[in-house]
Amino acid sequence: MEKWRSAGEALERYLRPSTFPLAIHFLAKGEELPQGARRPLEEVGVPIALCQAITLARRMGWTVAMGKEDSSCPLATISMGWSPEIDPALMVGFFQAMNYARDEKAAQTRVEGLGKLPPYNYDMLILSPLTRTRVEPHLIMVYGNPAQMMRLAQAISRWEGEKVTGAFGGIGGSCNDGVILPFLKDRPRMVLPGNGDRVFAATQDGEMACSFPAAWTDRILEGLEATSGRGVRYPIPPSMNYELPFARLMERFGQE
Repeated sequence: MEKWRSAGEALERYLRPSTFPLAIHFLAKGEELPQGARRPLEEVGVPIALCQAITLARRMGWTVAMGKEDSSCPLATISMGWSPEIDPALMVGFFQAMNYARDEKAAQTRVEGLGKLPPYNYDMLILSPLTRTRVEPHLIMVYGNPAQMMRLAQAISRWEGEKVTGAFGGIGGSCNDGVILPFLKDRPRMVLPGNGDRVFAATQDGEMACSFPAAWTDRILEGLEATSGRGVRYPIPPSMNYELPFARLMERFGQE
């Protein structure tokens, strides 16, 4: 795990995020839980949303093991393939009830755009702070402000020249856009946390996120280092105009 913990330290050094970058592992059937992993249902006494589990990991430093029994959010439960028997019409109705979609057709389009894992492929999702990770990550997820996300976008796009993708709908930002879709598409993705993230999981107004496959880690760290060597870094170094106007102002008013 030392490789991944060192990668976490490097990300924290280059980006200075206020919360832990996360290692995300999709636990397949037969895999053992990492030692010390915490089940939300056992720890807090009730099922929780996946966005809340992300917050427990990135803010509290927990290694969280999230399964079907721990999940209270239908969107995450459907997306993880934990309950394929749930009627998709449930989400169509939800989008309409919340006025996220003006009619059934728009709601159906939104539902069809969601990422969904094959049924029952993964028993659990493990979320662990990268600098102390207890799992080999499939994905790495970093929360930060837009300037920190800019730095990641620069590092990612340095390799192939393509811009980082993201589809912003304001719903399911962390769970679907930030976990399921980067895993399915095997590509980095910028994330706009949704309303649920902010209401239920304490995601702050200025926060965005970026998730990328673990296989991209070396090239992203190289990109951060290379651009930092040219003065492109975080915190953003300002271009200073050291000459203040006070002397000229005093001279002007003194002459009057």
